[in-house]
Amino acid sequence: MKLIVLNDDGTKSTHNLSKTTTSNIKEINFISSSKKEQNALKICQNYFNNNKTILFDETNQIISSKLSNIDNNIFNTYDFSMMFFTSGSTGNPVGALKTKFNLEEEVKVFAKLVKKYNIKQVIVTVPFIHIYGTLIGLLYPILNGIDIVLKEHFLPHNLLDIIDDNSLVVTTPLYIKALNKISDTKDLSKSIFISSTAPLDNKNINIFTNKFNTNIIQLFGSTETSGIAYKYNDCELWTPLENVNISTNEQNELKVTSPFVSKVLYENDFKTIGDNFQTFDYIEQYENKFKLIGRSSKILKIAGKRYSTIQIENILEDTDGISKALVFVCSSKDLLKDEILDITIENTQEFTPLDIKKILKSKLSNLKFSINLKCVKEITTNSIGKKLHINV
Repeated sequence: MKLIVLNDDGTKSTHNLSKTTTSNIKEINFISSSKKEQNALKICQNYFNNNKTILFDETNQIISSKLSNIDNNIFNTYDFSMMFFTSGSTGNPVGALKTKFNLEEEVKVFAKLVKKYNIKQVIVTVPFIHIYGTLIGLLYPILNGIDIVLKEHFLPHNLLDIIDDNSLVVTTPLYIKALNKISDTKDLSKSIFISSTAPLDNKNINIFTNKFNTNIIQLFGSTETSGIAYKYNDCELWTPLENVNISTNEQNELKVTSPFVSKVLYENDFKTIGDNFQTFDYIEQYENKFKLIGRSSKILKIAGKRYSTIQIENILEDTDGISKALVFVCSSKDLLKDEILDITIENTQEFTPLDIKKILKSKLSNLKFSINLKCVKEITTNSIGKKLHINV
């Protein structure tokens, strides 16, 4: 199996990946998101040598500061192979420790999911600091003898050019939307796309699958739980991955039990949580599947009805003059009415709170709700295009 790197200058680098151990010295390695090629080689080397790898976004000052002030020897106390950080989009980033058992059990399950596609190459557009970038973009191919293709900066037409039959493309909603906008098209019926990090709206899914005659597998999970469930294209219901058991608490928030869950988390200290993890995702169960309503902290409740802030963001981003939208729900026991929407937009034309209300009411309902609106030149995103609630 090979790691094939398409350089920005048009040249190509090829590395043979070997599962052999090259050192008896066990180390702790810190890998940031600066260079995909170097990171991929180092992660593979660490994995086969049973070294511990801590992956993080070097541009995230909270994480960088946290790691610079910690005694590295403390990581020797815990059994893990890799440590990934949550994005910290709504608060303090949390590190999730993954053992080889966690990682390899999930790779086995994922391999079954895509077996019928007879994958010959995995094309990776996401950075390896994201857990599914490493899990599917690196570990799945190297544990199954499949070639890996990556590029430091993938433009949509670059991606389209290198997709051959039996390709697995590990990507994000950002790339799916970008491919929808280019004039080029191609029959990709013998390849499959994997998307995670955020839900894809049905409009973009349908444009993409019709334009390229292909399918998208959407993955739902978190850094702490890793993969939870999957669905094809615009299917409404999620199917739990093999070996994942789901339940809910009294608030109908999803609880996950699986061999992929991190038993140890690191925030300001280390915390052992076992195989169970209580999420803040509100769901509705239908036999062995479920409908994802949204994060409980991102659900707007009006007159007994629930609306996801993701749904609201998609409505706003489909509006001319709004390139990005970030929506949070503000609630307080002191409020005498329903929750307030805290909306930040990256806009190229002027919008008032009344304008935003009219847009939302035309798509949702004619119900009354309050909003706080902030207009900014740029909404901050992380290395995988996820919008961050900082500096807005």
